Amino acid sequence: MIVIREVESDADIDTYLDVRNRVHPARLMPREALLDLRNQLGSLDLIAELDGVPVGAGSIGKFGGAPDSDLAYLTLRVLREARRQGVGTALDRRASEHARVLGKQRSTVSVRHDDADSLGYFGARGFAEVGRMQDVRLDLSTVDVEPHLPEGVEIVAALTPELKQGAYAVALEADADIPAGVPIESGTFDRWQEWHFGSRTLPELSFVAVENGCVIGYAILGRHTDEAAQHWMTGVARAARGRGIALALKQSQIAGAKAAGWRYLDTQNDLGNAPMRRVNEKLGYVRKFEWVHLTGPLLEG
Repeated sequence: MIVIREVESDADIDTYLDVRNRVHPARLMPREALLDLRNQLGSLDLIAELDGVPVGAGSIGKFGGAPDSDLAYLTLRVLREARRQGVGTALDRRASEHARVLGKQRSTVSVRHDDADSLGYFGARGFAEVGRMQDVRLDLSTVDVEPHLPEGVEIVAALTPELKQGAYAVALEADADIPAGVPIESGTFDRWQEWHFGSRTLPELSFVAVENGCVIGYAILGRHTDEAAQHWMTGVARAARGRGIALALKQSQIAGAKAAGWRYLDTQNDLGNAPMRRVNEKLGYVRKFEWVHLTGPLLEG
């Protein structure tokens, strides 16, 4: 018998993370990250039990990149030995119910490129590929980086309200220009700040590039695991592109992270974002795997 229940207690959170991370051991979700997401975007987290044993985990909420759109962001994780028994469909149905409560009409998912079961399931559900993203990692023990700043540009910590406002002005251009499968919306300054400067942000390793007193680029780094920090966003104003600003920002983060004792830096790149992919390749980031982005209809009850 399949039972779908909501995540409510601390024990439920532990169960959800255990199932989720057994499905994706190469990209673990820290407890802190789940707690952050549970406090945002109308998220609902679910556990699936098969004959009393937890075998599935799922979440549904507003899509962070465009929370006011008709899209919900969906995740479905089912242990391999429990697949093809209706567990994923049961999770999907309950998630779709919640998406409708949020006023959503479609959902978007990210599936590993080598997960044939999930790709087959969503393909049969009418989902279509809209883009791909790579997970890449830099082993800090293998690099020794010295930041090279363009003439007249200063790299400083992005902490003051004025600098954050300047970074937000850049984000309005940078977010709009990301060649993502689903267009990204910056939203209001308050929403942008809440999304990018939460409890896991590493303010001492999040920088802005300043020229003539004006912010022309920014780079935000956050804590992922105990040994790996993660680039959340790097953006450069349109008028300042092509001058090595993004490279200088990332070099500064790499040097700072290594000095602070971090072992790895992780990030994700849309395959269509050739300029940022070239920056990361130049810096030595190595591809781990790809995520296929799909969008499709909610599941009927």
